[in-house]
Amino acid sequence: MKGSLGPVFTAMTNRGDSVSTKPANGKAMVLYFWLTTKFDPPEFARSSAEHIDALNALYHKFSRQVDFIGFPVNNSADVREYFKKHPLDFPQAVGGATADKEAYITQNTTPLVIFINSKGRVVDIRPGSFKRKKLLIKEYTPIIQACLSNIENAE
Repeated sequence: MKGSLGPVFTAMTNRGDSVSTKPANGKAMVLYFWLTTKFDPPEFARSSAEHIDALNALYHKFSRQVDFIGFPVNNSADVREYFKKHPLDFPQAVGGATADKEAYITQNTTPLVIFINSKGRVVDIRPGSFKRKKLLIKEYTPIIQACLSNIENAE
């Protein structure tokens, strides 16, 4: 998928807005597909929180140049409860209308982060990991910078 056009679809967000995964206004995009349940083992819960903290920090650093959209794969009470403890500062797609697209894109791998440049090309795809916030920021920052430079493959 690296170098190919990123997925394009429209979704409603938790803020009541419609968002598109097609880059607009010269901005790059970060798409974050994630899942949580109240039955997550502690190591998965910690990892998920670290990922969210890292993406929130990157969103605040790059939001003028990059659109961030989250896609909670399960639109359940678990996700709404999770938002209370670990708020995501960027829009989250909600509702079941995108579920088939999300499953196709992620191949049921969550979390999954897709980095897209302003031309709509996928620069990198990163599956979830058990890394801490600082390491995730260090790993993702050059990828986002590659997106801003319209490089089509970050190495």
